[in-house]
Amino acid sequence: MMKQIQALLYFFFIDSKRTITIFCSILLFIIIVLAAFSAGSDEMYIAITPPAYIFMAIFGFRTIQESLPFAIKRGATRKSYHTSVGIFTIGISFIMTTFLAAVQLLLHGVLQVASITNIHIIRPIHESTELTSILLSLPLDFAIMLFSFAAGLLLGIIVYKFGFLGGSVFGAIALVGITLSLTNQQRMIDLLDWVQNLSVLPAFGLIFAIACICYLISWFFIRTSTSIGQRAI
Repeated sequence: MMKQIQALLYFFFIDSKRTITIFCSILLFIIIVLAAFSAGSDEMYIAITPPAYIFMAIFGFRTIQESLPFAIKRGATRKSYHTSVGIFTIGISFIMTTFLAAVQLLLHGVLQVASITNIHIIRPIHESTELTSILLSLPLDFAIMLFSFAAGLLLGIIVYKFGFLGGSVFGAIALVGITLSLTNQQRMIDLLDWVQNLSVLPAFGLIFAIACICYLISWFFIRTSTSIGQRAI
């Protein structure tokens, strides 16, 4: 089992290298262009991490769609595959979090040296200084990366098993459930206040727990999967 996990991890990282490199290159290019064009404007806010969250969700969906049939055809057990995906999720989330932190710290340093005060980095946590905000947001960035990838993974395996119709039904049910739970205006306000008042560690724990739940649920679909998914609607 250990050899299968090592082989799958090697495949995951080699296969994802090009995709991650392209995304990071495009993100860096966009940040440079935005910073250059906004130097003379009144106020400019740059959101660096949200595109990465979206990328991780899509990446998780793509990973399960492309790697699961490959792994099964090569004789890997479902348990080895699921374990490998979990390790890969943690590893790729850590790499992306480190990359984004480095980009934000570098951008912050350049803005400080150039005495540019009209460009601000949007963060999950807002503190008195952007540098403190960047450092405090690292655990949340990591947790959100995990959740985004795990959620994409879960949706990906549902679509793989039941086709796009099954994925659409699942998404619709989840959306209806969220909508119904927030129909009460006061309940929604209370929820938003509660989320905003969370400190870093409780927020990290909550998001991390949800990510783990998504990952664990995916096992119930992976363990009965075949090398041929249900692609039709």
